[in-house]
Amino acid sequence: MSEVAALDELRVGGLTLAGITRGGVETCVMVKELGLMFDVGMCPPGALKYPTILVSHGHADHLGGLPYLVSQHGLLSSPPPIVHLPIEVLAPMQQILALWSQIEDFPLRAELHGHSPGACVPISRSLNALALRTSHRVPSLAWVIERESQRLRPEFVGRDPRELAALRAAGEAITDAHSEPLLCVTGDTRIEFFDQHELARSCRVLVHEVTSWDDRRDVEVTRRWGHTHLDEVVARAEQFTGEALVLVHRSMRHSRADVEALVQRRFPAALRDRIHVFGR
Repeated sequence: MSEVAALDELRVGGLTLAGITRGGVETCVMVKELGLMFDVGMCPPGALKYPTILVSHGHADHLGGLPYLVSQHGLLSSPPPIVHLPIEVLAPMQQILALWSQIEDFPLRAELHGHSPGACVPISRSLNALALRTSHRVPSLAWVIERESQRLRPEFVGRDPRELAALRAAGEAITDAHSEPLLCVTGDTRIEFFDQHELARSCRVLVHEVTSWDDRRDVEVTRRWGHTHLDEVVARAEQFTGEALVLVHRSMRHSRADVEALVQRRFPAALRDRIHVFGR
């Protein structure tokens, strides 16, 4: 259990990913620069620092830790966590928290929000979370984090700041809205998600599951269980245009050393610096 319990940390694309991700065991990815946690398979160290949780789907290795985390927030008298999850999971999770409240004789309070694909969730003044449908065995969502900003229109670039201030004061629009896809976390999915969403392929950081890494579980069987095989990612890797493709959720069949060696062997040399393995 010591291997599974150890947190991993990876800094890519100006973001720090910390957490645990092992297929069928536990997934929880925390991103401190965004103040967001993705999935809560258990409740790893540091999880209580994140007030907002984005959940991909309802399997226990991705959501089973929520009642304990909510209970801990109550014990510490901290605000209830805000949890965004697939709409199909909302009512069952409300029932689960109600039952745990009954068992513990203590109210487990969480702010639960169910979402359908296409929902855009405001996270802060400059960050939104976009829910996209993935292809898994149960209803599931990927989450794309976009940063909204204003950029100076090209015709005003290089102008004196005092002139720009005067134009703005006169009511002239000198900026345009700009949206940058910073991060996508897929949760569990077949490769169809990668194929269907150019937005995900262009994210600065794409955290994509690869559960199976060799022929001990081939592509057909992997797909039957709603997951992605390394062969499928290798065949499409050149379509990724962002800074970092982070591969997560490997099966317990595969060691970290084994999958890192496969990255070096299987991916084109021109791409290897952008491919990362996450999860100890």
